[in-house]
Amino acid sequence: MGFTWVDARYFDGLSAQRRQVFVSLDVESQRLTIHDHLGADLDIWPLETLRQLRDDAGAGMVLCSGAVDPGEARVILANARAIAAIKAACPNLTKATVTPRTWGKIMAWVGASTAAVALMVFVIVPALAGQLAVFIPPEREARVGSAVLRQIERLLSDKDAGDWRCTNPKGQMALEQMAQALQQGQEFPYAIQVGVVDHKMINAFALPGGHIIVMRGLIEMAETPEQLAAVMAHELGHVAQKDPIEQALRAAGTAGLLSLVLGDATGGTVLALVGERLITAKNSRDVEARADDFALAQLAKAGVSPEALAEFFELLLQEMGDPAFDMGWISSHPPSVARAVHARAAVQTAQNYNKSVSSEEWQAIQQICAK
Repeated sequence: MGFTWVDARYFDGLSAQRRQVFVSLDVESQRLTIHDHLGADLDIWPLETLRQLRDDAGAGMVLCSGAVDPGEARVILANARAIAAIKAACPNLTKATVTPRTWGKIMAWVGASTAAVALMVFVIVPALAGQLAVFIPPEREARVGSAVLRQIERLLSDKDAGDWRCTNPKGQMALEQMAQALQQGQEFPYAIQVGVVDHKMINAFALPGGHIIVMRGLIEMAETPEQLAAVMAHELGHVAQKDPIEQALRAAGTAGLLSLVLGDATGGTVLALVGERLITAKNSRDVEARADDFALAQLAKAGVSPEALAEFFELLLQEMGDPAFDMGWISSHPPSVARAVHARAAVQTAQNYNKSVSSEEWQAIQQICAK
């Protein structure tokens, strides 16, 4: 049952002006018509599009058309009979409808939020990490490194604490002697701790607080102790430049930010992401180049030929290919070929170079994971 010429108030959404109008409900043709005071049609709303908005002012029933943004045109009815008739004819009055304009607003907000998170992750967090890294006290950095090291143990091993490390005494002693020789002329705010992990991955990485981890796979790949020394010297370069703590701050900031956005902002989640990030750390080309230059300088001080670093990069090419070369300038690492050429250019042909360790010590390092 419909009604005709019921008084109502009309807001067109274009201005704040309130207009006194008449409203007619035609159930048969399924439409609600809004008339001006002279009887001319102002608007016609199909009943299936009618939606009831919340009446905060207590003025009666507030209606809008679902085809129009709820923030625009609306009609306010106070006539009880008319309200009852509309409720009877329009069962979907309270059904939520997302209009195209509303979808546009939602997409705009999603886009803006995504851009804001991207700005934080890729610009603000890295910039802050670089600034904060220099202010972290050495003792706190060492504690961060120890915590991340425990998390990495959980990522790489199912064994109990301590069992994942290779601890053959002769091999560990030879490794520490090699690391000590590579520190000539350098002062670190903490003792450098070098350890070998019983894992087949061909990798080595530095952690905050002076931890340098070498994986068994890298020792097995190295053909000479000098090649291993060259890798350790490179990691010492990252320690000297405070790259590990900067990477940890960057990863923690990113992980914390994403955890807040996605939920599950637990310390364990953040630490896990930090540990995984440091294992597979990808520094900028400039950072890697500086670590290479540091390695070449320290190899020279230790009397070890810089060619060892070139040989290592060439071995890496044989074993794993060169994704940095394949990706060209977008890679975060310089191409291994270019790094090998740079290292070989540092060789002094007139100089007699030494072995980094004796044959017996190299053999002990190669057997450091033997039980």
